[in-house]
Amino acid sequence: MKIKQLVLPILLASAVGVSLFLSASILVNPAHYDRSNQKESSQTAQIDSKPMSSVYSPTQVVQTKDNGKQYLLTNQSVNLITEIGLQMNNYKDAKYTALNGDEKDYFNLLNTRDSVLLSYPSSINLKIVSKFINNAFDKLPNVTINRILIPFDNSNNIYLLSDNGFKIYRVNVKNTNISGIQKIISENVRSIDVSIKKLNDKPFIDFTDSFKMPQYAYLINKTSQNYYVTRLLSDSQDVTVKRHRDSTVYNDENSRQITFSNDGEVNYYDSHPGVISTNMTQFLTDSYNNISQISINDNLANIRFFDYNSKSSKVVYRNYVEGFPIFDQTPYGAIEMKLVDKHFIEVQLLIEDTPNSGTNRSW
Repeated sequence: MKIKQLVLPILLASAVGVSLFLSASILVNPAHYDRSNQKESSQTAQIDSKPMSSVYSPTQVVQTKDNGKQYLLTNQSVNLITEIGLQMNNYKDAKYTALNGDEKDYFNLLNTRDSVLLSYPSSINLKIVSKFINNAFDKLPNVTINRILIPFDNSNNIYLLSDNGFKIYRVNVKNTNISGIQKIISENVRSIDVSIKKLNDKPFIDFTDSFKMPQYAYLINKTSQNYYVTRLLSDSQDVTVKRHRDSTVYNDENSRQITFSNDGEVNYYDSHPGVISTNMTQFLTDSYNNISQISINDNLANIRFFDYNSKSSKVVYRNYVEGFPIFDQTPYGAIEMKLVDKHFIEVQLLIEDTPNSGTNRSW
């Protein structure tokens, strides 16, 4: 009788002990947690991550009207850049000509009346730009450009412009689909007065009058350390964790490391990322693949290419709202990826790691 009475407490104590052991294992080594769902997580990442054409799309749209006045266009209802890109997806039989223009010719094109100008925040290779328009420029020389000018005439010509040296490239396609683009930029669009001027020998968009952006409501999502550890170190059998006063550091046997600073900054280092090219086109492709591995959260939904530095082999991505990069009093909202050498990358995630909260922001 006494033995039967002891069975239940013993079983209960055993169950509690197993539960505590499993909980401790998850806390010490989150990479082992939910390993059975890796396949499902991978599928989710493929569904939710932003396509390459979106991450490397232009960020600004400037319309020049018949009278020469210029306007930066925004739209709260739809992504204006994406909608214009869809109208360019049927470009075919692109024929390329490099023109012998100078600075004057360059600025004349930037101020072409009855046209629309799509601009990137930094120089970018044409092979990457081609992703934005359904690979229509894949067979063209892989020149570096900053802008795409689309005149609203009947020439079926568009112009690819490089601020570096004021290079001009004319591309003729079968149909520039002017009517479709004109319709997109005429519906629910806000026009902000601007003019294109020169600053430090480079074109820049000058806002001629002050303006106020509308209030935006956004959600700050909490991203747990376990999320990043599981996604970036999930193939490791042995992950160690060290807790410091200002940070928590995870290491694995493959010489990878994730550092979580208490201020919300996350740094990821990989000393064996495989072969990563220093060629700009391949490097931007590799960088996209890396951020796609971690960018299934809503807080990365509006991430866009922001800058590339060939000397330091570093690419920067930022969050954008209606064509405007987000700069706050904190550094949050950016991802920096740097190739230290051919076998070592450094990724810096500046993403706030705080509980969910709704916030209004006016610009």
